[in-house]
Amino acid sequence: MMNKKWILVLVAFDDPEIDPQVIKEQIEGEDDEQLAALLRGGKLLDVLGDEEEEVVEQYRRQVEKECLR
Repeated sequence: MMNKKWILVLVAFDDPEIDPQVIKEQIEGEDDEQLAALLRGGKLLDVLGDEEEEVVEQYRRQVEKECLR
């Protein structure tokens, strides 16, 4: 059984009509976090272990608030 991990990615576009956001995504434990963030069109902000999704979502909101002030 493979371990999973969560990545938080800042996704921002040059288009002013699209708001920047922080997304969370669960990836396989052996996957490259930087590459996964790049493939999602963003910048890697953090990597979390195999946490409960509710915990990760709460942290994602906190990070998004800090990033997008």
